Parts: sequence; C-alpha cells; structure tokens
Amino acid sequence: MITFTLKEVATAVKAVQVQNLEEEKRINGVTIDSRTVTRDNLFVPIIGERVNGHSFVKDCIAAGACCSLWKADEPNPPEDVPLIFVRDPLVALQRLAMMYRKTLRTTFIGVTGSSGKTSTKDIIASVCSVKYRTEKTQGNKNNEIGVPLTVLGLDAKTQVAVVEMGISDFKEMDLLTAIVQPHIAVITSISESHIDNFHSLEHIVEEKYAITKGLQKNGILFYNVDAPYLDDYAKSHKLEQKMISYGSGVKANVRISSNRLDLDGLRFTCSISKDKEFYLPLLGVHQIHNAVAAMLVGISLSLTTDDIQKGFDSVVLTNNRTQLLRVREALIIDDTYNANPNSMVMSLKMLSDYPLEVKKVAVLGDMFGLGNQAPMLHERIGESYSFKDIDEVWVIGPNSQLMADKIEARKMNVVIRRYEDKDTLKKALTAQTMSLCMILVKASRAMALEEVIPD
Repeated sequence: MITFTLKEVATAVKAVQVQNLEEEKRINGVTIDSRTVTRDNLFVPIIGERVNGHSFVKDCIAAGACCSLWKADEPNPPEDVPLIFVRDPLVALQRLAMMYRKTLRTTFIGVTGSSGKTSTKDIIASVCSVKYRTEKTQGNKNNEIGVPLTVLGLDAKTQVAVVEMGISDFKEMDLLTAIVQPHIAVITSISESHIDNFHSLEHIVEEKYAITKGLQKNGILFYNVDAPYLDDYAKSHKLEQKMISYGSGVKANVRISSNRLDLDGLRFTCSISKDKEFYLPLLGVHQIHNAVAAMLVGISLSLTTDDIQKGFDSVVLTNNRTQLLRVREALIIDDTYNANPNSMVMSLKMLSDYPLEVKKVAVLGDMFGLGNQAPMLHERIGESYSFKDIDEVWVIGPNSQLMADKIEARKMNVVIRRYEDKDTLKKALTAQTMSLCMILVKASRAMALEEVIPD
C-alpha cells in the first residue's frame, strides 16, 4: 500500500494549506472509513448523502491515523491535529492514486462491462496468480471512490493488478481509466444497466469503450464480440493497440467451439487450443465468455494452457454471484448481488440448463437503474424468455409483478407466486427447502434478496 511521506502527499493532492505536519513522516495506507483506521493511515473525509467524514477526523487521529485531509471551505477544522487542506477530498484521493500508480511497476488489467465484470475479474486474478503475485479489486469497489482506494491499497511488489471499473453515467470512465492506465483492457458485455442515465445501448458502448483512452501504448483490448453494438463500434474506432475479440459468433477472433454443463461445472473448447477441453467449476454457460477473456489475458502474460487450467481450478467468485448453496434438501443459486435484463436472462438460463431433474424455482426481484424503461424491460423478459424446465416463478417488487403478468398471459406450464414483503417470501422459501428442489434467487442489489435465503 502507499507509503508516501506527508510532504509527498501534500504535493500529490495539490494542498492549499497544511497544519501541524511532520513532512517526512510516512503514511501507511489510506482509508475513508473511520471504523477501519489503523496506525499511520491517512484519513480522507468524504462528504456523502448522509454522513460528513469531517465529523470523524479527530476520532481517526486518536485511533492512530497520522494525518487527515480537510476540505478547505469546511468550517471548524480542529487546530491540534495534522491536516492537509484541499479543495475537494474526493478529487484529492483520486490525484493521490494517480501519483501512486506512476510509482508502480505492476501490470494493470482493467475490466469493465454491463455485467460479468466481477466474475471476469475473479477468474482473471485466479489465472494470473498461478504465475504472478496478483491482487484484485475487493468486492465491487469499482467506482470513483473504489478504484482509487484499490490502487492505493496495492503492495509495491504486486506484479499484476486486476481492477474492476464500473460506471453509471457519462464521462466516469474517463476518470477511472486515467487512474488505472491499464496495460490490458477487457470489455465483458453490453446491456441496459444504468440506461436511466445513458439513455441508449449505443451510449453505453461508447462509455464502456472509453476504457481504451487510458490504455498503454503497447496495450491490448479484449472484447466480447457477442455484445450488442460493441464489435461494430470497435471496428469503427480502431486503436493503435492490439484488439482481439472473443465469443461464440463467427466474427470472433477467438471463438468458443463447444460447451457443455455438468453437475460440477462447465466444460468447453475454443480456437486457442482446439484439442484441449477446459473445465471451469462455476455455474452458467455465460461464464465461459468470462473464462475465455481470462485465457486471453493469461496467454498475453505468457501463461500456458496448463497454467490457465490451474487458475480455473482454484477460482473463487465474490459473494452473492452464482454461489451454489445447500440448504436442507434444496440447492440454492445465490445470485443476489445485482441484476440487469441481460444478467437476469443468463441466470434464468443457468437454472433452466442445470442438469438436475428436480423441481426448479426462480425467485425474482426488481431490476434497478432502468429509468422509465423499467416496466417495459421487465415485461419483455416475461414475454420472451422460454422458462424451459422452470416449474415456478416467485416474484417480489412492482416491476417483477409486471413480468409475472406477461408470463401468466402466455398460459405456460409455469406456476406464478407473488409476494409483497420479504418476511413472507423467506417463510415460503424456508418451507420449500424441506423438499428436493433447485432455487435461483436473483434481483438488483437494492432489493437485498440475500435476506430471504434461509439459513
């Protein structure tokens, strides 16, 4: 993690004033959370919707922080503690990350996409760690706060850093890619996530593709050729750097040749190594695209196909992403971290395709970030997805009710159950786990549907 002197910190953040500063004292990492302060941390007080971090500065110094930033126009700065005054603590955090990034000899891999970026990040990190000292974004700290904190937390000896880069509005990627300056960029998918801000898939493609603005001159872009509009956009906005597409379509530079789903995971072949079948201990055929992206990264870093398989064997996904849980007699797929129309369909397909002949139940909650298109996009899933081999669909949330309406209107052999609150839903799920079945739980983060999964 960053160990700059306070003088170096003040320079990096463009301090307007300092107070009680021991200039040669070194910080030991950065935190924005007063509850996680450790000795010699630099505290950065972020002003949020509910909490102003400046309220905790004195407590953080008492807990061992060696210094804090302070917004220059914030009233009542404590006089008896070391402070570095800045115009905007968040911008200062980002500037500090950019400066620290310049000191690192780490190979940076930036991963973005509407969905699949966290799983892809996890698979890439597992593959790279076979040969290299590797760190990755923890959880989904992938925004204008999380990305600089990820960079600032990297050990100077880290050889490969896999950084997840998430955006929800225009121009956010410009900042993130300027901080990360990736040697390798990966674009996993394009769908309607945050379309309330972006307004169209074409805009989403443009903003995701902006990751290439920070791509190193000798860098590589890997992108999913099957993502809507992405291949056309990439070909009309060609880079000086190498560009390689992957996917199942005929246009892919690296093509998935075959795939099959077993009880214990996925098996697939691709044009990289036609005679070798790879195994991935994950659920969901969509994960094969993520695995091929990881293969391409691994090969670009001189890993062999045997090394890559070792990485696949040990992959562990971030919590609440297609986790398979055994609860009493039931198998539950916990995919509650987030949802958009593309990932919702992929999760339903994962449940449909799983080779287990038992009762299958899809528990679905609302998808957020869809703006005024939300009702239509929920209804579209109800109208168009086959629900093949799914016996029951349980819904919670007003837009999911609209999805259920469309399923019912098709008069398929699917039982619909509707729930108004999570307590009632959890009781029903608990009862369902008493019998042999498979249950998918899927919704956007704001629904917090992990709360309904029985213990």
